[in-house]
Amino acid sequence: MKKIIFSTALLLIFSGCVDKKSVLLINNLGLCSAPTAKLYINDVTVENSSQTFNISSDEIKISLINALNETNCFVVSTSQVSKDSLTSKDEYLLDAKVNLSQDKDVVEKNIFKKTETERMVILISLSANNNGNKVLANAKSELVIDRSKYLGFKPESDRAGDNRSILKNATKKVSIAISDGFSKLK
Repeated sequence: MKKIIFSTALLLIFSGCVDKKSVLLINNLGLCSAPTAKLYINDVTVENSSQTFNISSDEIKISLINALNETNCFVVSTSQVSKDSLTSKDEYLLDAKVNLSQDKDVVEKNIFKKTETERMVILISLSANNNGNKVLANAKSELVIDRSKYLGFKPESDRAGDNRSILKNATKKVSIAISDGFSKLK
């Protein structure tokens, strides 16, 4: 009888130490055969209404540049230029607005299990402007993480990995959306 109780307790402990989540695979590689526009990253603003879900504007900028380059639809530059210096119709200033939010839901079930889920959401809005031409793109990515406790044991948290996953998903989605916007512009 002791072996059964001990085995059950071990099973509960180890099942509580596993953080189960699935990450969406978004393929944005090579959407275009050749670049159609040159984008100058102008401004990245971040609005954050959460306490522990923090991503810096530099991290967002790097992930956005990588995602845009992966599409093969754009040549991306971080050089500072003004609207007046855009001489070609294929050059655009790109502004990004990012909104981060986080919700937690805690439900106390019994003395053995406490159910807790965390939902992180990132919204990215891109605006590419060139002397009257404007292309807009929006994307939303969210990640729901089960952080339930079993017998007081909580799974280990990988905040940095969670932040990278949700940011990568959001920037890939928005790179696809802006590529579609540019294809409709032509």
